Amino acid sequence: MAQNIALIIEDTPANRDFFERLIAAANFDVLGADNGKQALEKIKDVEALTLAVIDMEIPDISGLQLTTMLRQRYPKACLIVATMHDEPSLMNSAFQRGCDIFLVKPHGFMELFKQLQAKGADGLRKEGHQVIDIHGMRRHVTPTSASSNN
Repeated sequence: MAQNIALIIEDTPANRDFFERLIAAANFDVLGADNGKQALEKIKDVEALTLAVIDMEIPDISGLQLTTMLRQRYPKACLIVATMHDEPSLMNSAFQRGCDIFLVKPHGFMELFKQLQAKGADGLRKEGHQVIDIHGMRRHVTPTSASSNN
């Protein structure tokens, strides 16, 4: 049976600790990192990553760059970009880079946990681009798909 391996990249120790405990409680083996270099080192021997939570603002690489790298290496992983910035242009950029879920901190933590327990990482990935914020989880609509009937 394959392991559920999750990578948490978060440079704020309290947030990383909370996220690691939360994801572990959802039955994942968790690898934690506080920067991109450390994250890439921790997964160098990981063949199948199930889930990654990527803080948008880490010290040595942008969250968007790391999202692109992880998507290329792990096409079946559920990639979650986490940030305090609830901005549509940032959401669009994250989804273009391979993000599956855009999580607005701190509101989305518990909703993500509930969704992982109910659907698993693969189930969430299959739902397509989702946003988790203070209002819960909803489908993200890109500007091009919203205006495609012109």
